Amino acid sequence: MKQLTPMDSHFFYFEGPNQPMMIGSLWLCDQTTAPDGIVRHKDILQYVSDRLNTTSYFRRRLEQAPFQLDDPYWLEDENFDLEYHVRHVGLPQPGDWRQLCIFTARTMSRSVDMERAPWEIYIIEGVNNVEGVPPNSFAVLIRFHHAYVDGKSSLELSTAMMEETAEHEYGRRDRVEVAERAPTRLEMWARTAPRMLGQSVRSMRAGLLFGRKSLELARRLRQDGLPEQRRVPRTIFNVTVTPHRSYGGHSWQIPDLKRMRQLHPGASLNDVILAVIAGGMRRYLAEHKQLPVDQSLISMCPVSIRPEYARSETGNLISAMYIAIGTNIEDPTKRLAAIQGRTHRGIPLAREVLCDLTNAAGDMVPPAIRALGAWFQNRTHMAGTLPLINTVITNVPGIPGMHTRYFAGAAIREVFPLVPVCDGMAISHGITGIYDRLNLGVVADRKVVPDMDFYIACMEASTKEYLACVAALESAQTSTAQERTIDSGKPNARQPSKAAAKTQSNATVAKTTSKPKKRVKTRPAASKSAGVKLAAANSSPNTSVAEPLPAESKQN
Repeated sequence: MKQLTPMDSHFFYFEGPNQPMMIGSLWLCDQTTAPDGIVRHKDILQYVSDRLNTTSYFRRRLEQAPFQLDDPYWLEDENFDLEYHVRHVGLPQPGDWRQLCIFTARTMSRSVDMERAPWEIYIIEGVNNVEGVPPNSFAVLIRFHHAYVDGKSSLELSTAMMEETAEHEYGRRDRVEVAERAPTRLEMWARTAPRMLGQSVRSMRAGLLFGRKSLELARRLRQDGLPEQRRVPRTIFNVTVTPHRSYGGHSWQIPDLKRMRQLHPGASLNDVILAVIAGGMRRYLAEHKQLPVDQSLISMCPVSIRPEYARSETGNLISAMYIAIGTNIEDPTKRLAAIQGRTHRGIPLAREVLCDLTNAAGDMVPPAIRALGAWFQNRTHMAGTLPLINTVITNVPGIPGMHTRYFAGAAIREVFPLVPVCDGMAISHGITGIYDRLNLGVVADRKVVPDMDFYIACMEASTKEYLACVAALESAQTSTAQERTIDSGKPNARQPSKAAAKTQSNATVAKTTSKPKKRVKTRPAASKSAGVKLAAANSSPNTSVAEPLPAESKQN
């Protein structure tokens, strides 16, 4: 049995009726690519059963320590029931994007039975009016408990449900199914008692590591400079969340995001995404007259530290980067520059210092005390009164490559991520890639963001604003290149051409041989001078950018 780490148990202990710790993704599938043009529910059950035979992770459930004196263990469930985890539902017609988002939000408002394997798959038929997929398509909503997986390992488990061909060999068994025997209470005491006796040693080691990493953090901050902003502003997102959710999604073309990197040298794709999301949040808060003017919103950006050899393992192997995303900066180019500088300093700090610091802090505190602290927080909701962060923006690795993936013969056209919210952080942003696109999934408390369609429209407007800036930059670069080409083709005034030199030489000879004439004063032509000034004024490129209007986008 594998025991939960302190980070895994954090998500388990903080589970509450108002904040289910669920992470997942929403797929849009085109069943016209299936061999018969249709995928039946019994075929999906057989397909999932076949794919689960490649790994035992989907059959794991939690086994509690006696009196919860220690962190729980993962145990393979000997009573695993596939039909409990795979559920079949239908959308009311016309089956559009808004109805799909409503169903997704309602599902994300609920947790799962932790006495069973903590995951669910919903097969949602009746998707007939969603852009990007033909009528008679279906959606797949897959959810995991966050104690079970992080973003990267959830992708590995999700891709276990995908194939590279529409032809599936039904009934194939790639391994022998083996279920572990549930331990007796005496065996669980035999595991728990030694760990309780050794807790003082673990706390001492963790305390030494915590002290060393704290000194290293202070040294790194002195070298790199303290953060420009040391306080988290209170916003409409820093409240105690309700049990109800709203959901929305938006898609970006990766070539467009790569073009935006030209606005600041050294900017990464993640920097561009942070800047665009910050611009959308700025618009939304300004429209509701809730925008902090002098301070930026602070986002927690998870940083994966999972090595390649542990990609298929469950659990959480993440650190976190806390940065100001520049919602107080109106100019989009300056906002991108500020974000690039902050992430350049924050990512190494998260991977090299904050990860060990967080894990050491978890190991210092006995599991029973951590569970008691989470119980106290869930009863008092103290996190909703003290702003620690404003939102979370996480980049979940997407489907690699451009090759189409299939689910039970149906082509997967879109994938949207799902990230939980909690007290003090009523909105979350997940980004994942599929083919040539990056998709944004926004989960929010429905009381805080009841108008999710407008929130997504603000993201669309922020995207258009950055595209307008890139278009202006590219236009200016093109004009400059054309001017250089024209200037390079003109004769050099300091080095006249041969014909001009010959004419000047003849004029000099005529001047020396002819008699001098009386000089007559003349006035310069005013029209020539004015014409030169007008041409110079028209030669400067126009770099003004019009304010984009919110456009139609995928709405909740």
